[in-house]
Amino acid sequence: MGTQRRPRFAVGLTGTHLVQLVADSGSAALERLDGLGAAFLALGTDRATGEPGRETLDPSVSAAALAAETATPLLVVGAPQRDHPYNLARRIASLDHLSGGRVGVLLAERDASAPLDAPGREAWGGARLSGGAPLGPETTRDAALVLRALWQSFPIDAIVADRETRVYADADRIVHIDHHGVFDVAGPLTVPTTPQGTPVLGWSVGTAAEAAAAVGLAELVVGTAELVPAEAAPVVYRPVRLEDAAGPDGGAWDGAALDGAGLDGADLLLLPDPGTPLDAVIGIARDLLDRGVVEPSTGSTLRERVGLGPALAVLEVARPAFARAPERRAS
Repeated sequence: MGTQRRPRFAVGLTGTHLVQLVADSGSAALERLDGLGAAFLALGTDRATGEPGRETLDPSVSAAALAAETATPLLVVGAPQRDHPYNLARRIASLDHLSGGRVGVLLAERDASAPLDAPGREAWGGARLSGGAPLGPETTRDAALVLRALWQSFPIDAIVADRETRVYADADRIVHIDHHGVFDVAGPLTVPTTPQGTPVLGWSVGTAAEAAAAVGLAELVVGTAELVPAEAAPVVYRPVRLEDAAGPDGGAWDGAALDGAGLDGADLLLLPDPGTPLDAVIGIARDLLDRGVVEPSTGSTLRERVGLGPALAVLEVARPAFARAPERRAS
């Protein structure tokens, strides 16, 4: 029998932590976070858990600010309550280009920082731009389907920049996604495929219905063992509250205690409260590493860090968005 590897780990950051890190660009705290070897930093986790702090900063804006300051990949929390999937797809793809392939999205059904009035309880209602659709697993799944297809609708190798024939791209390879569901999206995306091929598609699930909706679609799922078996997705992370990972003396529990929290071979996502000092977040993660409870991740892209291969191709047959360019002369 082979030796089972220790779990990888990732660190969640709330809106309060993001405000601090972006305000203190180049700070020692960010350098220490970067030195942990975390698989990723999950930005805006309090939006997904429903426990937002008084301060916050948009996760995608934070990612744009932090990507140049850290080599650790970034998983950006987003929800159809606030983000139309086309806008979310474009932002995440742009961030993946800017970071050299280190970005993905962690979908949540709701954004706890969105308004609490009636429009905020509907898809895309958080931005007050549309009446939207009722929030629920079906709406989140439909948003995920749109993201996955849009990220493949504009192959970057379709850009040929042939000066002799004045052809910028093999235009017929840029395709519509023709998605009709909760969201109607024709596509294509205006951003070409990214250094990872497509950004990582994650989903933070809190109910059995969400877990069922994520199966076969999400590449990375954050959920408890009761909701998400370790084999339910290519990559599974168990959410562990920081106080549950910290021992009575402020250090980390041993591996047996964390196994009791339901890791069962999955990986670990540390979730601090907004009021937890960054030093405490970093200290507990470092203690887990020093005690050999978790292991650091290696690789440059987010896919490499979490152990994912290329995304499944979903647009092998699709309607071209543009007419075919004139034939280019062979080189």
